Amino acid sequence: MDDMVGKGLEWYVILKLLFFASASFVPTALPLAILLSSIMAFGNLAESYELVALKSAGISLARIMVPLITLISLIAIGDFFFSNNLIPVANLKFQSLLWDVRQARPALDIKEGVFYNGIDDYSIHIDKKDKKSQKIEGVTIYDHTNKRGDDVVLIAKSGEMSISPDQRWLALKLNDGARYEELRDDKEGHHPTDPASRLTFKTYELKFDLLEFKLKRTDENLFKENSVMLNLNQLQYYVDSLKTLRKRKAIADIGFAKQFLFATRDPSAIKDNTKTIKMSSTLANKPFVYSVPTNDPKHFVVRAENTARSLSTMFHSYTEELDNSDKEIRKYEIEWHRKFSLSIACLTLFFIGAPLGAIIRKGGIGYPTVVAIFMFLIYYVISIIGERAAREGAIGVFTGMWISTIVLLPIGLYLTYRANRDSVTFNYRNFLKRLIAMIKKEKDDPTLTPDS
Repeated sequence: MDDMVGKGLEWYVILKLLFFASASFVPTALPLAILLSSIMAFGNLAESYELVALKSAGISLARIMVPLITLISLIAIGDFFFSNNLIPVANLKFQSLLWDVRQARPALDIKEGVFYNGIDDYSIHIDKKDKKSQKIEGVTIYDHTNKRGDDVVLIAKSGEMSISPDQRWLALKLNDGARYEELRDDKEGHHPTDPASRLTFKTYELKFDLLEFKLKRTDENLFKENSVMLNLNQLQYYVDSLKTLRKRKAIADIGFAKQFLFATRDPSAIKDNTKTIKMSSTLANKPFVYSVPTNDPKHFVVRAENTARSLSTMFHSYTEELDNSDKEIRKYEIEWHRKFSLSIACLTLFFIGAPLGAIIRKGGIGYPTVVAIFMFLIYYVISIIGERAAREGAIGVFTGMWISTIVLLPIGLYLTYRANRDSVTFNYRNFLKRLIAMIKKEKDDPTLTPDS
């Protein structure tokens, strides 16, 4: 919002930003919507004893869920195609438009008693301004178009501001003023004795080009390499290309390091540009200690220290390059897995929401919403932790992006299995009562120690 406020953007530009930004929220909001709707639907069925009627007719909970599983699977497939085909385009248009909005200048707003420097090469000060008629009083303008400092100054008692119908020009019509200009030769520099000119006027008009205040669009092709703006095939292409480049650079750097190391022992080891490493037969058949000269050991020690420092700097730089390359590869791999993991999350949270709705037996919007938000927060926190760990390389990308599904899908299947069997294990009210009674018993029993 800070990038948009005060820049005089048209209403349709703001709507564009909001529309393109909202598209990226769909894959994340859809699993929450499925979780909430499944809890509400099955909660209403259980609360009105419709599930009991269906089960008494011999229809199990799993059989009741089959049509909804089919529907959720179709939604998950649609979510995948939406993430793969539409979201990259929406992200591209959003990021490019947001960049242009950030680069746009604030709207023209000349305030009273403050120097306004929004127009290039001019500094404008106004004592008073009538907002309705746009009449101004006490005008002082410093003209820097000559790039020689404050050598041109305009002062006027009053004036009037107006903008052309096409919003291209700002006209300042000044009344009863004077124009001062220092006349000096740039080659000789400024001297106190330089002459000056003074021009008094009854009316004086200035025009300022406002084209620079308009929103300028940047070529969208400049943003296309960002990982969130690529589809599945493009992401795979970038991953394969980066891995190939990394492998080639690693082989080249290791070869150079070996040449550098062996060259410090035997300068004749490097004879051509084929990068073939050959050690002399004299050194190859003897321990390294025999290569230490006996006539000048100090020089050899200094040379060894310099070599060690050079190798340390070289390998440190090489390690940083590899780390940066790995981070770049992981960034594209994360987006590749995200397109699948968010779609599978729709099914995962459905298998949690449907049995939970049958268990809690509460419909409406209140209690199911609390349960849905709580379960979604668990899913979201696990997803964020896994993604950050994968981005930093602490765990594999596959594990990091699928850890929420790996954790919650078995729980959802277990809940479905137990709810289908009408297990009393899911009588959460009795569980809470037993837990509260146990806590009270521990507080009232004086024989219990803190350890027990």
